[in-house]
Amino acid sequence: MTSLTRHQDLPVILHNDKRGLLTVEDDRLDVLQLSRDGRPPKRLVSTPIRNFLLAKLTASSTTKAGSGQGQNQRLDLHTLVGKGDTLKLTKLHVLVEPINIPEAEEWCGNIMGLAYRGIKRNKKVLLLVNPVGGKGKGRSIVHDSVLPILQSAECQIDLRETTHRLHAEEITKSIELDYDVIATASGDGLVYEVLNGLASRSDAKKALKIPIAPIPTGSANAVCTNLFGVKDTFNIPLAALNIIKGQTIPIDLCSVLLLPSQTRRFCFLSTALGLMVDLDIGTEHLRWMGDSRFVYGFLRGIVSNKSIKVKIQLKVVEDDKISMARKARDRVKQRIARDDKVWGGGTDPLVNGVNGLNIKTSTTRDDGLRTPLPLSDGQVIDSTDGGDEGQGGEDGEYVPDHGPIPEAKPLEPDSTWVTIDSWGAVSKSTLKRSSIGSLRGRSANGLVRSGAGDGHQVVAKKGDWIDGEGVLYFYAGMMPWVARDLMQWPVSISGDGLIDVVVQSIVPRMMMANAITGAEKGEAYWLECQHYYKVSALVVENLDKEGQPIFTIDGESFPWDTFHVEVHPRIANLLSLNGDFYVSDFLRKHDEK
Repeated sequence: MTSLTRHQDLPVILHNDKRGLLTVEDDRLDVLQLSRDGRPPKRLVSTPIRNFLLAKLTASSTTKAGSGQGQNQRLDLHTLVGKGDTLKLTKLHVLVEPINIPEAEEWCGNIMGLAYRGIKRNKKVLLLVNPVGGKGKGRSIVHDSVLPILQSAECQIDLRETTHRLHAEEITKSIELDYDVIATASGDGLVYEVLNGLASRSDAKKALKIPIAPIPTGSANAVCTNLFGVKDTFNIPLAALNIIKGQTIPIDLCSVLLLPSQTRRFCFLSTALGLMVDLDIGTEHLRWMGDSRFVYGFLRGIVSNKSIKVKIQLKVVEDDKISMARKARDRVKQRIARDDKVWGGGTDPLVNGVNGLNIKTSTTRDDGLRTPLPLSDGQVIDSTDGGDEGQGGEDGEYVPDHGPIPEAKPLEPDSTWVTIDSWGAVSKSTLKRSSIGSLRGRSANGLVRSGAGDGHQVVAKKGDWIDGEGVLYFYAGMMPWVARDLMQWPVSISGDGLIDVVVQSIVPRMMMANAITGAEKGEAYWLECQHYYKVSALVVENLDKEGQPIFTIDGESFPWDTFHVEVHPRIANLLSLNGDFYVSDFLRKHDEK
């Protein structure tokens, strides 16, 4: 095949019978109208190859009776044109003269190879639609905007509408595993149902290899915010393009085991107590407001400033905010240096010539498998097998584990775990805060000692939990954004096998109200009253079952007594146009704050 990167032109006849030229250069397709009087050509269409969906010649040309000369052959071109929220599907039909048909066939093969480097064409898509999600426009959005784009890329589409709660979970528990992608037209709730359906199967590890691509038609679309950025959270054509051309990225799931019922649910986004439950479940009747309802709920919650009564035990891996931020930012620097570009919804990823994918990207090997991505402290988790544990076959050959996810068992915290007790009896007046440090030197109760000899003074590391502080909310998350206006876990790293935990202590109402200002930028991360931990497991006990009867998993409410959470690293998959989550401004910074 001709080199995909060389300049290649194809002469055509445009719809107005004027001469035209299709030219591919610098990962862009330009459709030019040629002038007969020597003037520069007029550019009719210009689009990045990354937007390009289809180049297809009609059936072989026929010969006019008695003429001995072939007919012009039609060439169909399908692409997305525009930028940002003006992106739209465009279909062009031009004619190719008989003498240029062999060249046109080669040109079509080349541009399709360029447009789908490393990406399977004609994907088989299971498209699940919640027709009443969000503002109730899911069905019309799919039929008016999504289906035409998928059909223009010649995807095979199995569309199913959900009719009741957990219907998507029921569907994915029993589907044949012959889909290339599962697309969800709804909010985060349908993603939650799909993942729980796949994860509950006897062949869960195989089922979870099928990536999920969300279409933002719900009131809460955190996954789309994390994939496309705040500005393009609701960019429907961008989400449709992600179904067609997204790269697989592994994500962690958590088992959440509820006791004493022994019920297990799988979590991909968040587990919440306190204020964060009230602002979600307490605003269900305001879904017509979209994700603005969460701001309203937050303001209402800080007015009440209600403390929750819990005992939290955390298997902490790190709690030094400066160190965690530095490692997350270093990873972004490595990524930028690796790719020499960072795409994302907020920076119009489909324009300005930054959209071509290298044939040999750093996330895809020559054999089609993903290479390891750097995490924190230089740690690398190999994603080549999607996180599966393998076993030896005959002659020592690798056999992937396609079985179930192991049964969840109650965790047994020991003295190395950090305990946060909102009913603790230690007085704040006996403690003072010191400089920021790490977990080194911490005793089992989460405190360190300062000085030597008799009269040791108990000193808490700056930002440490102090027994006796009231807890406004507990929030454990797996992705940076939980909503467009709240980046709750700005240093969260997809697939690192850790849960980012925030324990917000009770502070004056004005302090929390002021924190809203920079919430979408992750600025609340630096608040001393917002205790932040990276953990590999946790246990939470309800100390007031009557006053706080429910907690949430990915926005779904559950009654609870005690719940135990552990991580299944890189076991599920999403699709992303750039092979990672959107890079926030928080992570682009080079200073400490």
